[in-house]
Order: sequence, then C-alpha cells, then structure tokens
Amino acid sequence: MQITTIILAGGKSKRMGTDKALLELEGKTLLERAINLCKPLSFELLISSNNDLHARFNYPLIKDEVKNCGPIGGIYSGLKQSKTDWNLVLSVDAAFVDAPFLQFLIKNTGDFDAVIPFSEKGAEPLIALYHRSCISKMEELLENQDYRMHNLLKSVKTNWVDAQEYLNKNTRLFANLNRPEDLESSKI
Repeated sequence: MQITTIILAGGKSKRMGTDKALLELEGKTLLERAINLCKPLSFELLISSNNDLHARFNYPLIKDEVKNCGPIGGIYSGLKQSKTDWNLVLSVDAAFVDAPFLQFLIKNTGDFDAVIPFSEKGAEPLIALYHRSCISKMEELLENQDYRMHNLLKSVKTNWVDAQEYLNKNTRLFANLNRPEDLESSKI
C-alpha cells in the first residue's frame, strides 16, 4: 500500500512563541525529524504549512485552502494534493513518535476512512491516518465553519485503535512540544 505523509507544520505556535517546525532537538529541526521518520514509509511527503521557510526541505509545501481553521484545514488541503488514497498525518510537534508505532497504524487501515490512536490520555487525531474519502465530509464541515476534528471523526468510518501498549513502551510517544519548557524538558 502506498502512503503519502502530510506533516502538519503550519500551526501558529502561539504558546511556543516561535515556529515550532524550525526548533532544534538533538541537532535536527522538528521538521527534519518528522521527515526522517516518515520518509521510509512514504510514497510522497507533503508539508502542510503557510511558511515559505519550510520549502527549504525540498518537499512540496501545501498552503491551507481554508485559512485559520486549525488542523482540519491543513489535513484537508493535504488530502486534496495527495496522490494516494491513504495518508499519514503527523503533527510536527509530536517529536517522539517512532516508526514501529506508525507501522502499527498503517496495518490497521482496513475498510475505514480514518485510523485514530487512543490511550487512557485520549485520542490523537494528529498522529493518524486519513483516507481521501474524508475530503467530502471535510468540505461540508469547513463550509459550516465547524473545525472540530472530533466532529469529522464522528461522521466518517473511524477505526479507533488502542495505543496503550505502545505508550507503555515509549512514554513520550504522544508528548507535544507546545511551550519552551516542553522543549527544554525533552532535552533531559
């Protein structure tokens, strides 16, 4: 199965105070880390971002067709540009996701529109897989200015996969680097 990766790197980074995608962790930017992780699994790789600086990584930069609507806008624009049915979505600030976990998600596609991991901490719709069949439902939600991922996932055939086993092995699996202190504590 061919997979396109859509790296969500277009957030406003309000809590971080600077572009998260260009922050460094262990000698690489968060965007480079995401690219290196996903490249071996991907037929193509797209960067969802409105920041032209992200084009320096030599992957197609997909700008939001619908502005200021959060992650659903980036995913929607990426799905529309994708050449494959299945698309791996990874938020750039999820710096500790690993390849075995992504392979686990890919193995759970089946006859679904989305594959969403969850644990006792909740669902992770920005470390997930989306089929292009979600586009029409996304268009409907965007037209109604309903930008909640939860509403999308309620309205498509979603495979909710239990990720607790993976989280037990990698306790930082779903950690997001949202604030400067998150980045600093991750370096320890």
